[in-house]
Amino acid sequence: MKKSKTEYKVTDRFIISIGLILTVLEIWKQLTLWLVEFDGRYNVWYFPFQLCSVPMYIITVYALTVKFRPGKESDVEKVKRILLTFLQDYGFLGGIMSLIVHDGLLHPGHILLTAHGFIWHILLVVLSLYISFNRLSLSGVKGFLRTVPLFFCFAALAELINIALHSFGDCDMFYISPYHISSQPVFSQIDMVAGRWAGIFIYLAAVVAGAFIVHTVLENANKLLTI
Repeated sequence: MKKSKTEYKVTDRFIISIGLILTVLEIWKQLTLWLVEFDGRYNVWYFPFQLCSVPMYIITVYALTVKFRPGKESDVEKVKRILLTFLQDYGFLGGIMSLIVHDGLLHPGHILLTAHGFIWHILLVVLSLYISFNRLSLSGVKGFLRTVPLFFCFAALAELINIALHSFGDCDMFYISPYHISSQPVFSQIDMVAGRWAGIFIYLAAVVAGAFIVHTVLENANKLLTI
């Protein structure tokens, strides 16, 4: 069923509001890490370009499209649907995995930074479910595949950041730094057998596969809810 202009406005406001919250949270986190936890020294490990940081940037791009009138066949609408599908699939994957394996969210002695990590990833899961239950994403295998080039563009940019900031410390965006084996469970073992570059491609392929599983599960869950 075609959405009304009011429904589009509600959707846009919700998504953009989440983006604004994420942006404010990230600015606060960066300042707190820099000035409080690390006493005025910036730790490039926390540069904001992990997979779970990407939704903040995607929503910024999404916000730039809202002035265009929604139309089923418009190029802008197609771009919006790809962005929403990415937020749904990769956002849920990154959010739920970080909540399950949450060692990286913990900041001993800094309870607000720890709370920030959990709030951030809960918001990603909430946003993903909102997109899914409101049927805002592309459906099927073809719909998911349209997000894959976007993912690899972000991964390539992450690797460029890793290389550019390497002289300032251990920068490991997307956990694909070429300078050491993976810091992720299982994938560190794969790196030792296959080599780092092969391990990186295996890791990225695993992320895409995980996002596809999320896409399929959420789509099937929606079908069950309509029965």
